[in-house]
Amino acid sequence: MFRRVIGFLKTELQAIGNGKAFVFLICLCLASFLWVLNALQKRYIDHISIPVQYINKPSSKELTGKLPDHLELTVDAVGYTLLQYKLNIAISPLLIDVNELTNNYLENNFSTKYSISAIKHRDEFAKQLSNEMTITTIRPDTITFKISHLVEKLVKVYPLLSLNFAKEYIQHKEAQVEPESVLIRGPEEILDTLKFIYTKSIEGKNISQSLTKSTSLIIPNELKSETSKVSVKVMVEQYTEGKFEVPIQVNSQPEGLTIKTFPSQVKVLCRVGISDYNKLSNASFKAVIDFTGNSQRSKLPVKLLNLSDDIISVDYMPKEVEFIIERKLDKQ
Repeated sequence: MFRRVIGFLKTELQAIGNGKAFVFLICLCLASFLWVLNALQKRYIDHISIPVQYINKPSSKELTGKLPDHLELTVDAVGYTLLQYKLNIAISPLLIDVNELTNNYLENNFSTKYSISAIKHRDEFAKQLSNEMTITTIRPDTITFKISHLVEKLVKVYPLLSLNFAKEYIQHKEAQVEPESVLIRGPEEILDTLKFIYTKSIEGKNISQSLTKSTSLIIPNELKSETSKVSVKVMVEQYTEGKFEVPIQVNSQPEGLTIKTFPSQVKVLCRVGISDYNKLSNASFKAVIDFTGNSQRSKLPVKLLNLSDDIISVDYMPKEVEFIIERKLDKQ
């Protein structure tokens, strides 16, 4: 067996040396080319996928819902035409003229839905693809256009901030946005529930001074606005700590009884911007306990009500206080 293999290899090498193998390969390639060329000229039935682009939409309305972005076609075509689509060579999207296919029904009527049979328009679709192609089936066989009336609404802009401040510095007040609101145009059912238009995130680290930045709006694809950017101003200042002693008040105090707490006041520690510090006093806070249903407890929880919007953070002690109940003396 081994000798036969060696003999075969010697014979082939001699043939190559004589040029016979080279001639054979040329003939084989030429025959294959002619076979492929002949095969591509024949007609075949096959499946292809075509991208879709929708044009000439209703001007005063918006198409909503998901439309097919591809149509799956069964076609009868010559081989070289099919080969182009199989290899995705220079394939343009199939253009679907919405107003033409719906006879301007969506443009001129108040209907919110209209369906067309795709197979009824197969000849129009085939003309866009190739004169040598016939469409036999289309999937999906029905295309449904859902529409919404376009309206306009003034929507407040909400800035997204991702800021890290330097030690002892804080953001002073809410960020200012210019313009505060933008006019948005889009489908009625979307704008009815839209409360804010957000900005792209503004980021910064170790910030110790006020900043103003221009940023883009995040506008959903279904909506449009002539305003694409806004200016956001963030005021930054140093903060300080304030200490206050606030008397404890008793809610739901039983008639004829006096509730005394130990201690009688809480110590409040808060952080506030320097510019707002002088606005604070003991009256900026209210410490209360609720006696209702707590007569069997040895201590009552204290709630601290913050009466100022200028305060950044607040803490207080104690969170619970002891108490005694005294009967009021009748006046003679």
